[in-house]
Amino acid sequence: MSIRKICLPAIILSALLLPASAFIACSDDPSNSNSADDTIDDSGNGDSSSNHQNANSSSSAPKDTTILTPDVPPPDGGYTGTLTGVCEGPFQAGATVKLQYLSESDLSPTDDAASGTVSDEFGKYTLPYSGLPSFAMQEVSGKFLNIVQGDANATMTLRSLIRGVDGDTANVNMLTHLEAPRIAYLMKEKSMSYADAQGKAEGEVLRAFHMQNHLVPARGLSVFGNSAADANLLTISFLITADNASSDIQGIIDAIAADIEKDGTWDDAKTKAQIADWAYMQRMDDLSYTLENMILPQELSNFDQKVRIFWFETFGLGTCDSTNQEEIKKAVNEFSQYYDKNFVCGDSIWRIASAAVLQNREGSELFGECTEALEGKLKESGDKNFLCKKSKWKYASDEELLDIAVTEKNGACTAEKNGNIVQHESAYVLCQNSTWKKLNVVPVDYSKGRAMNEKLGPGINLGNAWESQGQKGATADCGWSNCIKDEYFKIIKDAGFKSIRLPVRWNYDAAKEAPYTLDAGRLAGVKADIDLALAQGLIVIVNFHHYMELNNYALYYDNNPSGYDKEKARFLGMWEQVAREMDEYGDDQIVLEIFNEPHEMKNKFVDDLMLSAYEVIRKNAPGKTIMFEGNGYSKFAQISNVKLPADGNIIFTGHYYEPFEFTHQGHGYDCGRRLKDTDISKIPMQFKSYVDSALVHFPDINGGHIPMNMGEFGVSTCGGNGPTSEERAKWTDAAIKAAESYGMSWHYWGFTGVGGFEAYTGNWNSNLMDVFSKYL
Repeated sequence: MSIRKICLPAIILSALLLPASAFIACSDDPSNSNSADDTIDDSGNGDSSSNHQNANSSSSAPKDTTILTPDVPPPDGGYTGTLTGVCEGPFQAGATVKLQYLSESDLSPTDDAASGTVSDEFGKYTLPYSGLPSFAMQEVSGKFLNIVQGDANATMTLRSLIRGVDGDTANVNMLTHLEAPRIAYLMKEKSMSYADAQGKAEGEVLRAFHMQNHLVPARGLSVFGNSAADANLLTISFLITADNASSDIQGIIDAIAADIEKDGTWDDAKTKAQIADWAYMQRMDDLSYTLENMILPQELSNFDQKVRIFWFETFGLGTCDSTNQEEIKKAVNEFSQYYDKNFVCGDSIWRIASAAVLQNREGSELFGECTEALEGKLKESGDKNFLCKKSKWKYASDEELLDIAVTEKNGACTAEKNGNIVQHESAYVLCQNSTWKKLNVVPVDYSKGRAMNEKLGPGINLGNAWESQGQKGATADCGWSNCIKDEYFKIIKDAGFKSIRLPVRWNYDAAKEAPYTLDAGRLAGVKADIDLALAQGLIVIVNFHHYMELNNYALYYDNNPSGYDKEKARFLGMWEQVAREMDEYGDDQIVLEIFNEPHEMKNKFVDDLMLSAYEVIRKNAPGKTIMFEGNGYSKFAQISNVKLPADGNIIFTGHYYEPFEFTHQGHGYDCGRRLKDTDISKIPMQFKSYVDSALVHFPDINGGHIPMNMGEFGVSTCGGNGPTSEERAKWTDAAIKAAESYGMSWHYWGFTGVGGFEAYTGNWNSNLMDVFSKYL
């Protein structure tokens, strides 16, 4: 038997086929059922110990009760009438219904019988009879609807041993089938009357499933009734059906009936365990809701609790109620897949006890309850360390033991200490988010890089110029008709900015073969702009921008490894020249950014390009600050994936445009998307996650993390059809505020002529300048 959950769509299918109203007329007189329910409590809430007593318990073994009136002889010529009811299943139209007359003396079949057929998909039948003696075996055989799996193609046979005096309504169901052999055995072998035998047999079958007897004969029950007794039948039907193939159900129910026949007990612990394992897996609240709302006319009588009690008892757990909350017991049925697992009682349901529950119990037994007075205290027992945390004992992890030890020596990790690093024994420990944490890397002294990052301060990009295409040489900055004018540098300086970022497409006109000579005109033009910036006191970031050839060789490396190697050699050869040229400037005037926005390539190629170029740059410009960035178009979140040298004169730069649906309207995204409050509220959280990652992966021995720069950020106007000027300013303010709260330098994209992102169009955008001015 495999274990799986009930397929609820199958239940829905049965709801469509089996409206409850079809059965109302076929049940016994409701007064009989109700009177029984009125006299016996069956709340099923787990608070009545009688509901949960193990069937083998001798202290309060339930007594069998005779439900029916005493046996009486049949009238002369036997009984005549029309038998009606429902065959559940339900059996489908065409299934045969047979009423086999039985001998008064030994219940053997006589030559007489009556027969009929099921008339509809609801299992309803009508069967005229005459000359019926006291007893008959009613049998239905044919196709039935498996209400768990929705299968209506398999066949099954169910029986019911009935008495002629009990009227013309008789349902055939799994409970009648289970009790029929036992009734016959008690009558033949123990000389019991039918009334006494039926009462005893039904009680024994119900006990086998750990259910209370509501004193309603099984022939009067329906799985679609709404009494507690009907819920017993529904529960038994579901448990036997379980996840079994429809073709296997006959063998299972026959085996259970045969097991109970002679001694009144179900002794097959293996089958019972398999069914209990399946029952344990069910989401009973969902199942009960589905049944109540799609099949039954009224509320179920604790069907879910009846299923639970079955596996409670089969596992050997017993009662779970208000008297034993948080009690822990082991499942003792060795045939169950949950054998020897610990279960904890909570809210009247046994659940597998988590490690946390078991640890709290162990700690409580050793040291008493974890109270507020013990919060944060450490207790030892043998080789175990117990920590009282949030009113529960738990095994202290190595991380918690370290936090406690460092706290004792250095004080608690508070918000004021966040980012601090101390040495503990042979390890470095970081204060982060109120906890001292062991670092898996050696911290670096980033003093030089931090000092340069502070000098960069607020800046702006002069983009879409030297990285453009269309022209080469000294006028290459005009390729996209966005030539850099000499007066730009004074405008930027007068606004209060401290630096500029100068993107350059060096590879566009450099030689293709070694030594990969840079275009003299481009080099001269770039240096001329650098001189103009320096004359205004602006620091300059120079990079390799839009180097798509190299990016694509890395992206498709497997298709052309030699192409990547060749283009990488060109990249390094060009960097050697750029680094030498830039080294002519002061170390506090120039920052060198290795490779703008690597994307879609594997991270190992990002590391290969960055670290290889770093070696070339450091050799040819030993004092310059060098900028690294990660994959995914220089996303900050990639800081956890990059490899960086143990060099204190570096900066990690990232680009921030979240969410792109707002910032990049007209650049791959539709116009008209408005700024949302959630766009703004997410920004501080995102920057915190970037910095938290930096603290762990690249900590500063002096406290904090590698210096960080927000190298690009901004919002496009989408040609006037996108974000308003006010929305652009609000988003920009939030991004700068978040960056500055963590000591980042920043460079807005961009100054002018940058496809709708520009801050200057002959005059500064007033809303953006109001924002910039807060930080300049």
